Amino acid sequence: MIYFIVTTCILDENDLTRKNQYQTGIQKLQEKIKILSIPNTQIVIVENNGKRHTYLEFLGCQVHYTENNKIQNVDKGYKELEDVFSCIKEFQIKDDDFIVKMTGRYILDDCQHNFMKTVSQLHKTNYDCIIRYNSYASIPSLEPTHDCITGLIGMRCRYICQIEQIQPHEVIEWKWAKTTFLIEKSKICILSNLGIHICPGSNDYFLV
Repeated sequence: MIYFIVTTCILDENDLTRKNQYQTGIQKLQEKIKILSIPNTQIVIVENNGKRHTYLEFLGCQVHYTENNKIQNVDKGYKELEDVFSCIKEFQIKDDDFIVKMTGRYILDDCQHNFMKTVSQLHKTNYDCIIRYNSYASIPSLEPTHDCITGLIGMRCRYICQIEQIQPHEVIEWKWAKTTFLIEKSKICILSNLGIHICPGSNDYFLV
């Protein structure tokens, strides 16, 4: 089974910019799954400000609410990872299931879709990880490094469950990247381009 876990955080229901970003990002994901005929998939939207009714429930996906945004003094990526852990428990995701973690505000590209094409072939390749190494501000590496982009990343559940807790001086991307060193290199698909528009810390998008 392939689970697409889409992380969201709604602080203001009237924030139309963020609402549009989430709607566009999730609809584009749904389109890609359909166009590429990716089998055995489930999209789970996870939101971390507590159980209530939100517009996410009208997007045609399972929605899971947590309260992880209340966690103090940690990188937001750590909160996202806790959201993923919560989904693993809630939906009883198995060790061999493949999880795609995607930031909900990010939007898959119409033309470049290296990542999603690779996901569509998992039943043939049986990769344990699909990743772009190094940060978005650095040149992509085709060899494993200690940093990566986590706005769109795929990994078998059993490895995600081994991601270490971050320390005060660390960022969560380092922990995702470090976990890939537990995986046989031939089982890692290293991409130089993911095919997704990201906007970390702003509303200005660029393609990675």
